[in-house]
Amino acid sequence: MSKARTLRTRLLLWISGPLLALWVISTLVDHDVARGFVNLNYDRALLDTAMDLGRNVRESNNQLYLDLPQPVIEMLISGEQGRFYYRANGPGGEYITGDPDLPDPPPEAAEDRVTYYNALFRKEPIRAVALRVPVRPGSGKGAILIQVAERSALRDDFARQIMLRMMMPQGILVLLSTLTIWFGLGLGLRALTSMRREIESRSHIDLSPIDEAGAPAEVQPLVRAMNDLLSRLSAALAAQQRFIADAAHQLRTPVAALKMQAELATRQVRDGEAAVTLQQLQTAADHAARLVGQLLTLARAEPGSHRSVMRQPVALMSLARDVSVEWVPRALARQIDLGFDDASAPAEISADPFLIHEMLNNLIDNAIQYTPAGGRVTVRVRLQEDQAMLEVEDDGPGIPVEEREKIFERFYRMPGGAPGGCGLGLAIVREIAQGHQATVAVQAGAGGRGTCVTITFPAPQ
Repeated sequence: MSKARTLRTRLLLWISGPLLALWVISTLVDHDVARGFVNLNYDRALLDTAMDLGRNVRESNNQLYLDLPQPVIEMLISGEQGRFYYRANGPGGEYITGDPDLPDPPPEAAEDRVTYYNALFRKEPIRAVALRVPVRPGSGKGAILIQVAERSALRDDFARQIMLRMMMPQGILVLLSTLTIWFGLGLGLRALTSMRREIESRSHIDLSPIDEAGAPAEVQPLVRAMNDLLSRLSAALAAQQRFIADAAHQLRTPVAALKMQAELATRQVRDGEAAVTLQQLQTAADHAARLVGQLLTLARAEPGSHRSVMRQPVALMSLARDVSVEWVPRALARQIDLGFDDASAPAEISADPFLIHEMLNNLIDNAIQYTPAGGRVTVRVRLQEDQAMLEVEDDGPGIPVEEREKIFERFYRMPGGAPGGCGLGLAIVREIAQGHQATVAVQAGAGGRGTCVTITFPAPQ
């Protein structure tokens, strides 16, 4: 998929495109203006030279000649940009002086006193002027034809130089305009950049409205629409949390009563099929009670709950040691060695102690449940580059690599797992970790045996 263009790039393209088009149009116009200016001035120079030559044609013994010394003629026909070609013909077309092979003017201009025309001379394009000067005004002897020409390349070169000198400032102006627009758009879009950074820096649990005071007027409708969406999303999450919490609370009492009645009935009936049925009923009641408790914990850990924003300094090592002690009786009942690593590092995090307690409960419960009798479960806290890391390691059967992401899904149970689970324990662990901007990693334990779950908390600000 191609990379999307930024708004800044699009605006720059939309603005710079017309600027470049105007520059091209201006260049074409400048070229025509330059050629017109050059032609006008060069044509005047040709005509001035032709008139100077015409003034000095004399008649002697019915012979016409140019009454100018050769150095003067050379001076007249030496233009600033190159040499002029010239020719003088008498009234009958007889050759008088100059370049005899200079092309004649076009026939349709035979009656005009001054005629400009283009032709080829010695395989080069030329620009020429033909001037008709009377031999003697009023004598009726006709007119002398004076022709002066120069190479057209001289005009083209001069026009090109003028055009380039006009194009360069305009090109620099377009470039400076583009750079000014680029930086101007950057300054104008800075409000969007700051808004983007504000949204990126937010926690996933922060659904408060975005401040629209600093946004441009064109962006404020978008900000209001986003705030409306955040408000509706917050209300939907709050309704969901209330439903889950209310349902869990409402279920707690009847499930607790069912569990107590099942325990009493089991004690009263010790033999027969009724005892087996009551035992199964008690197991189901225990499972329901555990599920309700985990649902309530999950509701407290999810974004939008009142506990998801409660933070205070928590001594992680002391909390982990206390929770480990609480689970020792359960571990002994399953013949599992549950220990707390005394080499743990003292670490303090900003967290909700209740949720961290619940997260560690689920980690230890999961480790004890999947570790066979005679196994070991170790809880430790360590520091790495100012980041506190909470680890629960066991030497049980381990978790295959392809299952390590799936186990965090809600109600997912690994094939061949221990009976009695709800599939919510590790989902609760990940939800609580994400609420504290922590990461969860699952890897093999020491020596490639068992499982080690590591919770890495962010470094304190």
